[in-house]
Amino acid sequence: MKNKSSFQKHATKITLACSILAATVSFGASASAFSDLKGNAAESKINALHQNGIINGITSDMFAPKSKLTYAQGLQFIVSGLKLSPQNTTGSKASDYFDKVKDNAWYASAFVAAKQSGLSLDKSIDPNAAMTRIQFAHLLTQALQSKGNFPVTLMYANITDGGKLSTAEMNSLQILVNTRLITLEKNNTFRPNEPVTRAEAAVLIYDAAKFAKEVITPDDSATAPVNDYEAAVTLEKAATGVNKATVTVENLPTSGYGLSIERIEFGANKTAVIYFKVTAPPAGSMNLQVISTASAVTYLPEGYTAVAKSVTGSASAAASSAGM
Repeated sequence: MKNKSSFQKHATKITLACSILAATVSFGASASAFSDLKGNAAESKINALHQNGIINGITSDMFAPKSKLTYAQGLQFIVSGLKLSPQNTTGSKASDYFDKVKDNAWYASAFVAAKQSGLSLDKSIDPNAAMTRIQFAHLLTQALQSKGNFPVTLMYANITDGGKLSTAEMNSLQILVNTRLITLEKNNTFRPNEPVTRAEAAVLIYDAAKFAKEVITPDDSATAPVNDYEAAVTLEKAATGVNKATVTVENLPTSGYGLSIERIEFGANKTAVIYFKVTAPPAGSMNLQVISTASAVTYLPEGYTAVAKSVTGSASAAASSAGM
């Protein structure tokens, strides 16, 4: 099913303390910088972002919180807020990647940095077009993932108005909901195809920047070769409508090897693919030289069957399990 899509890469264990997200961000507070923010719920976050040079208003005195966010503004928000930088040092220009982004435009460098950071931007993108809520959410998730690993509670959220989202868009929305960066509205709705406002985007950037600073770690962990490892999946009822899925890999060379779940892809006919990664022991650690087993747990909607696959490719074996 399209609306029951995967959790993308960089998802790890299912423990994420809410207190992490409630921690204080290092952005400083300031007096109101924009006259049109008085009484707005996003006022303090927008002012903090402005004080730190992350976002600007449409003029020195006006932020236009209810105005539609353009792609030019949105990518500038994301690149500045999450500190994305161009990966190519050979002097690539915006026109190398985009048909409608002029090299001397004020937002050109943001488009280049976003593209080189792996964000999915079409060559024909119009920088002056308004972004929808799901478009902004999808690009923001990709930007977070480009920063490194972060833990996600792998619980499927039923988004009642998400039926027409692409698999990739649903992936991103699931991640933002599970990390509590997005809270669904009444009846679990998100309004994905409505334009995102400048205030809504600013709040997301503020919260995402805090999350990136306090939670995300660079993806520099050692990964063990997994092509010879077989994975088994067992399912058991965890709660009404939810099954616990345990992925187990045997024949690991020492007790120091571990297992993490990277993402889940939901397919047709209530099938799911759980992608895993075998991690090597930390450098210098002392481990028993015995054949060992490692397991990791995630959760699936009731009625799904599952297979486990290595994130390194099809060379590693996968074992299917019966649905419950």
